[in-house]
Amino acid sequence: MRTGYTHAEYDRESDYWQDIEDAQRAQIEAQKNLSKAATNDKRNQTTNTGILPQEDAK
Repeated sequence: MRTGYTHAEYDRESDYWQDIEDAQRAQIEAQKNLSKAATNDKRNQTTNTGILPQEDAK
């Protein structure tokens, strides 16, 4: 705590930095989820080759 800070000012600054950390964590989590969804989508594309099972082919 810097000299001359009131507790309210310190709390506001502390909350400010906590909000920034929370936003950064949320952004990292969103990027992970997006990457995971893209990987799953890519995996689905490779398994769905468009080849019909024998009984459906006519």
